[in-house]
Amino acid sequence: MKTALCLAGIGEILMDRFEDGEVTMGGAPFNLTFQLHQLLMLSGYGEAVMVSRVGSDAWGQHILKRIQDARMSAEFVQIDPVRATGSANVFAHNGGAGFEIVPHVAWDAIERTDALQQLARRCDAVVFGSLAQRSEPSRETIQSFVAQVNGPRLYDVNLRRNTTDGVAGYSVEIIERCLELATILKMNDTELEEVASMLAVKSDLSPGEERIWSLVAALCGKYKLDMVAITRGERGALLMRGGERLRLADSSLPQDQVHPVGAGDAFSAGLLFGVVAGWDLSRCSELAETLSSWVVTHTSATPVFTPEIAERIQGILAKTQAELLAGAR
Repeated sequence: MKTALCLAGIGEILMDRFEDGEVTMGGAPFNLTFQLHQLLMLSGYGEAVMVSRVGSDAWGQHILKRIQDARMSAEFVQIDPVRATGSANVFAHNGGAGFEIVPHVAWDAIERTDALQQLARRCDAVVFGSLAQRSEPSRETIQSFVAQVNGPRLYDVNLRRNTTDGVAGYSVEIIERCLELATILKMNDTELEEVASMLAVKSDLSPGEERIWSLVAALCGKYKLDMVAITRGERGALLMRGGERLRLADSSLPQDQVHPVGAGDAFSAGLLFGVVAGWDLSRCSELAETLSSWVVTHTSATPVFTPEIAERIQGILAKTQAELLAGAR
């Protein structure tokens, strides 16, 4: 594996505004890229770079400082002189959480520049989603960028629909184009059913694990996907890579200690790191599960590595490296 990797995430960065007045930084592509960067820095393999756009306002400055504090490059986070930094209002709704993602914000207008094109051509992998493609300027930039990356391209479906007005941040055309660009697909089991229905991918099996495997196989047959990961919350995850299937065990964490925001992004980060490192499916899943199980115990989607989690991850890295060296002899 190269010792100076450059992985990129492209899409939305936003501020989540809660009813109690709390404001936290989020956006699935950023959460994922943040965790990737921590893994790369810990391993000494390189860096992860975020591509997005913020406003020239106080929250934009806050985001840029947070990125720099994490020792990440802010070079490709554009500053919009007119549009505000993206935000989402999060509120209680029918016993759960509802949200409204503010439209016409800075990350709706990510510009395609020569510098971005050069970055895409030197990237070893990229992560992207659907939401930031809701507007044409960002959609064209993201799809152009992803198409130029000569390496794994992880599409985190991450379907988002506003609670109050029902406006979706995706379309069948966006999803289909993303699947054509992707080599790795990650989504949860609910999103799998919605995507399958939108794309007329069918299974005659009843709801359950075998139906999921059937739909995943059908998607792999229709698109050139090397790997698919289906997360299922407390019921673990299902992974398919080529002809290999892997079921991850149910979560053992007490549900009153679980904070699910960001856990799926951390899972994807661990998975992609393993893929780029040339690991087999079981080792990729071990890192993904370890990282997501740690993040889910934090209210923040982007907690900074503690010495304890760093030690656990370094143990996985050392063990896997030793196995790879032994296999090469």
